[in-house]
Amino acid sequence: MKIKTKLALLYTSITVVILMVVFVFVYFLTSKIIDNNYYTLLFDKALITAQRNFEKDELGQQAYQKILDTYQTLLPETSETVIVANNKKDAAVELQSFLNDSQIEKLFKEEQIRFEMNNLDGVGIYYPDNEGNFVIIVTAENTQGEYIKANLKNILLVILLVSSLLIFGLLWWNAQIITRPLQLMVIRMRQITAKDLHLRLTERKGKDELAQTINYFNQMMERLEISFNSQKTFIANASHELRNPLSAIIGECEVMQLKDFTVEEYKTSIKRVESEIERLNMLVNNLFRLAQTDLDISESNAEKLNISEELQSVVDYFELSKYKGRIKIERDNSHFYINSNKNLLFTALQNIIDNACKYSEIQVIVQARKTKSGFQIKVIDNGIGIPLDEKDKIFDTFYRARNTHNHKGTGIGLSLASKILKLSGADIAVESVENKGTTVSIIWNIV
Repeated sequence: MKIKTKLALLYTSITVVILMVVFVFVYFLTSKIIDNNYYTLLFDKALITAQRNFEKDELGQQAYQKILDTYQTLLPETSETVIVANNKKDAAVELQSFLNDSQIEKLFKEEQIRFEMNNLDGVGIYYPDNEGNFVIIVTAENTQGEYIKANLKNILLVILLVSSLLIFGLLWWNAQIITRPLQLMVIRMRQITAKDLHLRLTERKGKDELAQTINYFNQMMERLEISFNSQKTFIANASHELRNPLSAIIGECEVMQLKDFTVEEYKTSIKRVESEIERLNMLVNNLFRLAQTDLDISESNAEKLNISEELQSVVDYFELSKYKGRIKIERDNSHFYINSNKNLLFTALQNIIDNACKYSEIQVIVQARKTKSGFQIKVIDNGIGIPLDEKDKIFDTFYRARNTHNHKGTGIGLSLASKILKLSGADIAVESVENKGTTVSIIWNIV
């Protein structure tokens, strides 16, 4: 069942239930008014009957004639019974044809009573007079009232049925209008495939839930498109980068099998194979790290870290490496905390400092200090620098500047570092002049 039909049925059911409650209340209230009105007329008839029988000698001819006229016109279908009540016990015996004992007692106490007998409505009044005490019983069938109630019931049922159909139709039409954008969304979504990730849902004006849903969906598609394109580029580049050392290893092995070589030539050839294997190993490790970056962050491995302490641990690591004594750290005693993955942050800072040491023959300066807007780390070297026309590409995966080919590398380190640092909330800026040096600034701003 479609949403529009469900909505129409749901709200129709709610509306019909409300109408039923209202109609039942109207029916019983109207029935009560009709019955009360009829009993009032019956009491009037009982009183007129008493006056007709016992007030002739006390009224003038004109007044009495008026009572007779009223008696004839007021509920002519009634049946009247006059019972002498000078002796209440004798009167009670006659009243048992109409009333039970509790009703008889109530009649003598309150001097009037209303009752139902078979299909008849009835009233009784206790009427004391100078001629004696009497009880007047008036009964009749309220045929007109029952006819009105029956008609009212039928009218309300017809109104309920017609209203239900009309309400369902209107609600279904309204639901059709409301769900129309959803239908268009579904049609558009069906058009989006792996080859058409550039397609987007049509934006809506306003800030309602549907407009927000479309906006969030388009943002998600934007991220998916970027991720999908990055994945395709990554696979293509990875295949290319892996193929180079593998081809070199295979080629070297084939050459070694062509003829007999001297021991020195074999050693040289094995050294070349070892170098390519070393390069391949480094490439595979970096690819693995790059592929795991998003996963590690998304699995909530982030923790609160003091960036100054983490930076110092990276510098301490290099003091135990071949770059011992090459790094000078300048930092104040301030503390600044970020949320990041400890191992990934170490890898990012290590890659940036390693690049600075690799492409510079002299000392590398690492500055760390708190700023007005947050915290900043600067890695400054006086190395080969970056060509001006290539500076915007250095964070692309596998990209290596043209002046770096004499240095070992895979083109993954900076890309990986950039990705990790951005996930930790940092901005990265690079200033460089070819053959003069490079400054990499890592900035965390207080939100």
